[in-house]
Amino acid sequence: MEQVPLLVLGAGIEGLAVALCLAHQGFPVQLLDRGPEPQADDGDAFPSGVTVLRPAAARVLHGLGLLDALAARTLEVQRYLHLDAGSGQVIRKVELGEVVRARFGYPVLIVERRELRRVLARACARDEMIGVRYDCRLADVEDIGEAALVSLDDGEQWRAEALVGADGASSRVRALLDGGTGALSPTFVVRRTTVAATAGEPAHPELRVWSGPTMQVTRLPSPGGGAQIALVMRADVPPAEREWLVSRLDPEVRRWVSAVVSLEPEQVLAHQRPLPRWTRHRLTVAGSAAQPLLPHAGEEENQALLDAHALGAAFDRSDGRILPGLEGYETLRAPARAATAARIAEYAALAHAEGLTRRLRDRLWTRESVDEVAEVVGEV
Repeated sequence: MEQVPLLVLGAGIEGLAVALCLAHQGFPVQLLDRGPEPQADDGDAFPSGVTVLRPAAARVLHGLGLLDALAARTLEVQRYLHLDAGSGQVIRKVELGEVVRARFGYPVLIVERRELRRVLARACARDEMIGVRYDCRLADVEDIGEAALVSLDDGEQWRAEALVGADGASSRVRALLDGGTGALSPTFVVRRTTVAATAGEPAHPELRVWSGPTMQVTRLPSPGGGAQIALVMRADVPPAEREWLVSRLDPEVRRWVSAVVSLEPEQVLAHQRPLPRWTRHRLTVAGSAAQPLLPHAGEEENQALLDAHALGAAFDRSDGRILPGLEGYETLRAPARAATAARIAEYAALAHAEGLTRRLRDRLWTRESVDEVAEVVGEV
């Protein structure tokens, strides 16, 4: 049996970030992941696509010494546009770029998910406080009071003073903490694809979002060229109705949606009731294992990095004591992440509003809000 102080399940973005933030506070960490080791080419099995890093997440990466390593492989978002999917009318236009840098100290960046994970994985591999094991098949997780016990399919066991579940929305650790969760919203499916660059591209990178009663479409330019199209649609829309809905879209967004609507969904998500407790004895959770987020705002990677930073900060404040560190982490992040999940769910409801609610929403969004920049970058 292997014995370690801190064990993290999952070596995705959230798990790797957790390990780095704990190691930076002087705590040795062991990661176990069921997937293969990240590769340096397109053969990487980690899901592709791009994500938006907001200033708070960029601040965490800077603190880990990794922001410069990503800089050459990012695009800085200069403008946000929200449009009506049916008419193409601009509902909200917000200038970002230097406005965000001046106010928050860091930009809004677009980065490839695989590249972000590779940078984190390379940093973990260089850190002597961190051990990583890939291709580990989890058989069981137990809370035995004085320790956490993890069993693998090959019979190997790991005993840890504390266990962090960073293994996604279907986390085995989350299941042990669950005191009655459930869906609080309709279920949405996410489809993504990459399209080639076209004539008439904006001179500066823009984040464009089109919303309608049953769908939201996001177009993000990719640092590698072209753009990512992400379609979020209610899961209960049948195929025949999908085609009809696409035919009624604005011609520009119809062109993007046609490239993605027939693809298999990458994710199936609903707004989940928050966990009653994030920490029990020596178990805790981070990232979507703690509180899955609806995909409408593209916040998952940002919140995962903030979770990791908060866990490291809580352990630093606990003077090396593990149980107070876990409790402090819950105090720091559980309310904040639950509030973010609720805010995104409210935004999703507005994005898919119909009738009078939609008209009132358009009137609200076409007027300058009290602090529209802060709303768009999630710093509210």
